[in-house]
Amino acid sequence: MPSTHTQVPVGDLHCQHDTYCKEYSTQCISCSEKPDKKGFYQVKLIDTILFPEGGGQPADTGYINDTIKVYNVQRQKLEHIHYTKEPVDVGQVKLTLDWDRRFDHVQQHSGQHLLSAILEQAPYFLETVGWSMKEKTSYVELGTINKAPPTQAQLDEVEQKINDAILKAVPVICHTTSMNNNNNNNNITDDQDDSASRPDSLPADYVGAEGVIRTIEIEGLDKNPCCGTHISHLGHLQSVKLLHTETIRGGNTRLYFVFGQRVLTNLGELYDLSRQLTKSLSVAPHDFIDSVQRLQLQLRTQTKMVKKWQTQMAAYAVKDLQAQLAHNAFLALVYDEEGEGGMAYLNLLCGLIKEKDLLANDVNKAIILASGDRQQGGVMMVLAADDAYLKKVVAKVTSTLEGAKGGGARGRWSGKSPSFVGIEKLTTMTIE
Repeated sequence: MPSTHTQVPVGDLHCQHDTYCKEYSTQCISCSEKPDKKGFYQVKLIDTILFPEGGGQPADTGYINDTIKVYNVQRQKLEHIHYTKEPVDVGQVKLTLDWDRRFDHVQQHSGQHLLSAILEQAPYFLETVGWSMKEKTSYVELGTINKAPPTQAQLDEVEQKINDAILKAVPVICHTTSMNNNNNNNNITDDQDDSASRPDSLPADYVGAEGVIRTIEIEGLDKNPCCGTHISHLGHLQSVKLLHTETIRGGNTRLYFVFGQRVLTNLGELYDLSRQLTKSLSVAPHDFIDSVQRLQLQLRTQTKMVKKWQTQMAAYAVKDLQAQLAHNAFLALVYDEEGEGGMAYLNLLCGLIKEKDLLANDVNKAIILASGDRQQGGVMMVLAADDAYLKKVVAKVTSTLEGAKGGGARGRWSGKSPSFVGIEKLTTMTIE
């Protein structure tokens, strides 16, 4: 039975007042009777420490009463809905936050505010027109359609400025302003902030007199409306690394970045990769590029040689096919038992066969091409001048080579066989 209590509105949630609260007691006021099509119950609590997705920040996850996992939290107008796969009883509940996930999101989100603030100031004057937080990296989208994107020297400078601000542990302050929609004109009652209008970034469905507009201030650097959870001072960002840029949408620029623990995670992953490459390439990290380029050159050279040798082998194989067809009126076979040529070699043979016109429109001749280990099988082709005859030959192939299958028409069938044991028997069979 639903409770008569009402929810604290999104914007005034406990998680938005205290980013660092990891456990919290509140009340469940309702839970859907049945799960939705995706298997989730919709749970309403009076208040929450689990942030509902918004402002570019993903939703928090956590637990209700230690055992019921909260997979998602979403805002519906001023309400907050928790999604679980088990029902929750109305009454007192304990919330536990997935702190590692929250702190990661907080570092990236507050870091984005700092990054955008510095980029918008002199001498860069680069406006952030959007941003996105991904699982391993995030990016800001800079409005560079009518101006030059940032240079590497500028990005290095910005990175240093951000890290300097982090070292100073500049305070991050949240200001709140209440909303009053009694006249349906989104007027704002100003109690702490000097803003007198509804921010453009506020979602259109965020309406109601109980609503709260939050403004995040990085002292002396930036002030922007935001619903997300944020650090108390820049020192909790730990560090920043600007990664790379890419041009999109005809001129805007995405600048990728990581803050805090993600810097250490990326460093650890790259260090492990560097050690593996050092062992594989037998060179120091600063020689990786030269070593890889040498290997690429060697590969291109060897690929050309292999192709040349395959062409020569294919020419000999075609001569052998000519000899077979001269002595056998029905079927000829080329079997590459080493299996190194694969389908590329069979296609090369196919081209030469067509060039030499070996089948010569003879409706009673066919050619079988195969490449692969005798025990483990591989790829194969059947060629014939007549489709009816082709079907007959393929029927013999699939009945002789157990498990062989494929498809085709117009004189060519391609397929695979799990074994080529007994493939030579095909040349002695009579096609009726």
